[in-house]
Amino acid sequence: MTLGFEPGPLLSTIASAASEGFSEGARIIVFTSAFPDERARRAWLELQRIVNMMDFTKKLGLQLELHEVDLSEFSEAVGRIREKLFPLRDKAVRISITGGMRALGLALFAAFLLIDWVREPKFNVYLEGRGMAVEIPPLFKILAPKLTETQLQILGLMKAGNLYTTSDIAGFLNKDRSTIYKSLQSLRDMGLVEREGNFFKLSKFGSVFSQSTTTPDVEK
Repeated sequence: MTLGFEPGPLLSTIASAASEGFSEGARIIVFTSAFPDERARRAWLELQRIVNMMDFTKKLGLQLELHEVDLSEFSEAVGRIREKLFPLRDKAVRISITGGMRALGLALFAAFLLIDWVREPKFNVYLEGRGMAVEIPPLFKILAPKLTETQLQILGLMKAGNLYTTSDIAGFLNKDRSTIYKSLQSLRDMGLVEREGNFFKLSKFGSVFSQSTTTPDVEK
């Protein structure tokens, strides 16, 4: 969930999820902006107080955790949120935009789209002033970028800040140079890699993918 200046929307979402049943050891992950704001801090303290009073909290060992997200660089914000969500891709997950800065909600939505979910999560957006939320259809199925196996291998190989030639990557992956070049061109068109002369490097946005992409085995 995303935290703004009021705990009410988050409590409504928690109550809705509780009515469907929490699993033992369930986690409530809350994202908020790293920009200091006393109102958000008070909202978090109040949320903690009320949740800890709920009967099911101690019974199920419910974990409530807060993660501050630096929104000054959007790609990095998306990467931080995706890093927290990716290990949950095969779990029962409910995602809700319940408040906070618009950029925070967009970063959460972008991170959601950039995960290849094994188990489809529920996603809703709280309607301010209405006391209700609307369900979002599984847009990740049609909006998420479709990357080829070679493109995923390239992103898994490349490290942020390093420069690579087409020949470097072709050698590491034991693939034809022309295949690698075409894949790099496509990744550049998607904004995932950048070109500097004869070299390629991860873009800030591309590094979001590489954080959770398995590095391929390199033949000796």
